[in-house]
Amino acid sequence: MPPDAVPPSRGPSIRYLVLLANAFVLLLPIFAVWFLRLWDGHLVRVTEQQLVAESVLIGEAVRDALHALEGRPPAEASAVPMVVEPLLPLHYTLEPPAPQPSRLAVDRNGPLWRAAAPLEPMLRRAARTNLSGARVLDADGCVVASSGDDIGACLDNRAEVRQALAGDYAAAARERHFVGPTPPLGGLSRRGEVRVFTALPLRDDGRVIGAVLMSRTSSSPLEAVWTLRYTVLTGFLLCLAMTLAVSAFLSRRIARPVQAITAAATAMTRGEPPRSLAPSGFVPAEVATLSAALDRLTAQLTDRAAYIADFAANASHEMKTPITAIRGAVELLQESWASMPPEQRARFLANIDADAARMERLVTRLLQLARIQSAPEAASPVAVRAHLTDLVARYGERVELHIDAAAPATVVIHPDHLDAAVHNLIDNAVRHGGGVPVQVCVDALAGRLRIRVRDHGAGISPANRARIFDRFFTTERDHGGTGLGLAIVRAVAETRGGRVDLESLPDGTAFTLVL
Repeated sequence: MPPDAVPPSRGPSIRYLVLLANAFVLLLPIFAVWFLRLWDGHLVRVTEQQLVAESVLIGEAVRDALHALEGRPPAEASAVPMVVEPLLPLHYTLEPPAPQPSRLAVDRNGPLWRAAAPLEPMLRRAARTNLSGARVLDADGCVVASSGDDIGACLDNRAEVRQALAGDYAAAARERHFVGPTPPLGGLSRRGEVRVFTALPLRDDGRVIGAVLMSRTSSSPLEAVWTLRYTVLTGFLLCLAMTLAVSAFLSRRIARPVQAITAAATAMTRGEPPRSLAPSGFVPAEVATLSAALDRLTAQLTDRAAYIADFAANASHEMKTPITAIRGAVELLQESWASMPPEQRARFLANIDADAARMERLVTRLLQLARIQSAPEAASPVAVRAHLTDLVARYGERVELHIDAAAPATVVIHPDHLDAAVHNLIDNAVRHGGGVPVQVCVDALAGRLRIRVRDHGAGISPANRARIFDRFFTTERDHGGTGLGLAIVRAVAETRGGRVDLESLPDGTAFTLVL
């Protein structure tokens, strides 16, 4: 990645983004169903509250009528107001159907019967307006006044009636049973499927004298949707816009980085300078990984192209000199062979042979360097002690080998690569060691193999230390040096993920190879 490139912000994986989009699309209808269920519960609770309010008014009217019938003053409000809280939860459960009346009342002459009878026409008129069924029950649970035709029916077998006659407010929700065909879609207000029942105790002078039983069909969610159709339409459009926005956002996050990478790669194929393939901003994890890998690949290809160009320039320069010398010597021999003294002919032929030998060494080293940088690693390990012992034995007493007990027993490397690296280090040390034996010390460094080659020569000047590992750099060109020996050592170290270090000592030089 170029140094001025800003790394992208690594976002979640593409599969999570797609999962998020699918989950969002899937959850929308689930949320809609859940919302309608919650709304249905809210409508049932609102219906319950309306019935409680109507029950209170009917109960007060019955009490006033009872007091007037008995010649008592109107009932006074209680000092402590009674608050009736709704009992039906938002996620209500339908109760079993209401049982049929248990019996018919026999005695219909009680005070509550006579007081409630005049209210019956009012209950019937109100039922046509508010669609609520109203029944006033006596202390036995029998209907003394009703908006319907069930006067005298005893409803004490209903759970809510028994609870109200015991002094507690009760409520129940039951499935509505249609009489006749289901109302058409045009009659939304009559298509509710849940009927709400409330039973409020009727008290007088602190005792329960009866109850007010109310019932009404709750508004259906469909009716509420139709009633609030403009609000619902607005919400639907907002959800649709949100879905489109989320889909566009996620697709943009996935497609835009890929388009940016494609545009950058296409520009480079047209010959434009290499640039970062990493898209800016928040990108999916896979795209960020892909862009980073492509950036590394681009950098490697750029470095390799520069390496090849530099390598070709250096190689052509190094080979041009001996080729020029050979051609010059051949031309002289062709022109003056007959008149040239034998000693001079022998000298020219020796120069040709030396330049040819130099070219052969140069080509051999170049091929060796190319194989090291491109050949895969060997799958089998190399025994360190045996391999290095055989290698050092070629030098006889000029080299001393010391292998530490902690040194790795094996190293996974191509045997020829290990030979090339150690052989070049020892050759350099022997040539510049001033006749003193070279020490080769082998030990371990953080679990890796470390080989230290030390000579006792004149050392390396500070000016040459910075270039000592460069290809074709040599101070022994006149003696057949190719300048590729230490470059091969560095290539072996780098292909193994290791390194080679140079240490200048007061009485010599030490090279340390870590594999």
